[in-house]
Amino acid sequence: MKRLMGFVLALLVVLTMAAGTASAATQQTDIKVKLNGEWVIFPAPPVLLNSKTYVEFRTLFTKLGYKIDYTAATKTIKATSAVRSIQMQPTGTTALVDGKKVPVNGEMKLISGRTMVGVRFIATLSDKTVNWDGTKKLVTIADKGPTAAQKAEVVAVLNQLAAAEDKQDADAFMALIHSASPYRSDINDAIRGQFAHMHTKTEYDEITLESYSATEAVVSTVERTYKVSGDGFYPSTENEIVYTLRKDNGKWAIYDIEQMSAEVKDFDALWKQEITVADADKAAINTVLNAQTAATNAKDIAAYTATLVPDAEGFQDDVDSAKEMFEDTDTEVKMTLERSAVVEMHDTEALLLVSYKMDLTMEGESMPVRSVFIFHVQKQQDGKWLLMPGPEELSTEFLES
Repeated sequence: MKRLMGFVLALLVVLTMAAGTASAATQQTDIKVKLNGEWVIFPAPPVLLNSKTYVEFRTLFTKLGYKIDYTAATKTIKATSAVRSIQMQPTGTTALVDGKKVPVNGEMKLISGRTMVGVRFIATLSDKTVNWDGTKKLVTIADKGPTAAQKAEVVAVLNQLAAAEDKQDADAFMALIHSASPYRSDINDAIRGQFAHMHTKTEYDEITLESYSATEAVVSTVERTYKVSGDGFYPSTENEIVYTLRKDNGKWAIYDIEQMSAEVKDFDALWKQEITVADADKAAINTVLNAQTAATNAKDIAAYTATLVPDAEGFQDDVDSAKEMFEDTDTEVKMTLERSAVVEMHDTEALLLVSYKMDLTMEGESMPVRSVFIFHVQKQQDGKWLLMPGPEELSTEFLES
């Protein structure tokens, strides 16, 4: 939070100015202004005039999200934001707000050579709430909370998203993704691929509207997603997700999706998704998995590298991480392969669910853990299966020593 540098001025200034300028006693005080919890620092102190607080115009408009075009010769302010336009000048009796005339009642004045505007007037026009604490001499400006109807409009998008998923309607799902989302193409590919292989369902435990403005809403959820049917592998998880929504052709649409956490809720269901594969493929997959486990325990980087798909994305990062671990004399890792299952296979690509018990020794202290991973494996032209770099960790639990 920015530190407030207080202005303490006890000078009463009497100004006699041309039309539209202050012509009564103005009091420069230690008035402070906060916008959404942040102090607003002005190049000149706020001025109290006829029970109204005036502040330097450019700072206020900028903090409220406006772009400013100021004509010094006529002292005309033209301020434009994503949702509002305001034009006003000190000699005018009205301002143009979104092209419509609004009485200004002396809300813009020249005070000590500076262009000042009424803070309540401008903030209210900008759809903010404004409160005055006379004891603290504090002006508090804050975003207005959404109405029940506005909140329902945002939440409806998430409900529609879950309904499209349940119906496996990829077109309806993508219609709820913002056309300018930088992730739209990735989401489209992932959803169409998923819907082609399985039916999943999402249910919301919590939906919280974290912030709301006319152009953007942020929603956090706690949601459970599980597989209903299909031949694809899918873990039942409880997720914490933050959705950012923006207006797209006048309607709310999802611009960004950020997964904050994911927890597998039904491990028995994971192993029940094991599929039947040819004995030769199963044996070859187990061979490479056992080879990587043995290489890790032996700290044999050459043997470890031989278990990975060469030139795959992340190959060098995986090798470098393994080498760093092997060379760490303060850490010992002893891996025991507990269980594995092929849970999905398409031609020469497969998913492998693997459970390891690992005894980690760091600075003489042993920490047994159990971790469950998903490996992507790939069949080579010679019939061997190799592991793709960077397995996905589904869970890790610490065990009693």
